[in-house]
Amino acid sequence: MNTMSGTPVDFVHRTVGKIGTRTVSDRAFMFSVYFIMAAFSLSILYPFWYLLVDSFNTPDASIQDSIKLWPLEFTFANYEKVFDSGIIGTAYINSIFKTVVGTAVILVVSFTAALGLADQGLPGIKHITFFLVFTMFFSGGLIPTFLWYKQLGLLNTRVSWILHLAANAYYIIIMRNFFREIPHELIESATIDGATLYQVLFRIIVPLSTPVVATVTLWAAVQHWNDWFFPLIFTPQRDLTVLQVLLRRVLIENQVTNELDMLEQDEMRMITAETIKAALLFVSIGPIIAAYPFLQRYFVKGIMLGSVKG
Repeated sequence: MNTMSGTPVDFVHRTVGKIGTRTVSDRAFMFSVYFIMAAFSLSILYPFWYLLVDSFNTPDASIQDSIKLWPLEFTFANYEKVFDSGIIGTAYINSIFKTVVGTAVILVVSFTAALGLADQGLPGIKHITFFLVFTMFFSGGLIPTFLWYKQLGLLNTRVSWILHLAANAYYIIIMRNFFREIPHELIESATIDGATLYQVLFRIIVPLSTPVVATVTLWAAVQHWNDWFFPLIFTPQRDLTVLQVLLRRVLIENQVTNELDMLEQDEMRMITAETIKAALLFVSIGPIIAAYPFLQRYFVKGIMLGSVKG
């Protein structure tokens, strides 16, 4: 038997002994903590579950005033009506285009800007950083931006979706701090071995930057996917409607019949506005929910490594 005080076996024995010697008050405190956290988690998850159940319910089941744990009368009619609407397809394509292209532009701009600012010997680095941080607190305002876009002829164009979010000071600073953590000796040794600038970039810096790139990708994708105010003001044309603007009109302005053109008089018995709203809500958040698990493992690491130094 191993009697060394520092062995893992002794550590386990000491830990088990401490657990077994908990007082009644300690156990009551831990039980209350678990109970409060479980209740808090339930209060967050249940509204989503409630809407999910409603999206599969029939109108008669959806109007019942009760706790809904599963669909009382299961149906796919709500989702069929959502996907049969022409404006839904247009809005989905526009949102996907906006998110994919906009996220790619944000990554290119943030990566290149952060890579340049990571060089502390860059002339005027403090002044450049000051003006970059200044934009996080002050902006030109909505009216000057609208007039500027109008003069450039960018109103009712897809370019306006991408341009106003292309440069984000916060993303640039996060990536800059991450690049400064990369050992400079790696770059020097590769340069001595004859590596070109592009080889250093794509064989050393880019592979090591996977956590922060994945983090910024997730943030930028969510930002573009959830953006509704700018498209509402700058691209009001119907064929340029994005999914979040359509969702806002349905949920807040209650324009189900005008926007979706779904509810004809003879269909009112089979489907209701509330079930359509629930189905449309889950259709709109589906892509982000599907993408998050693949990027989540990089999320915390990217934040921590990008925020160590100022």
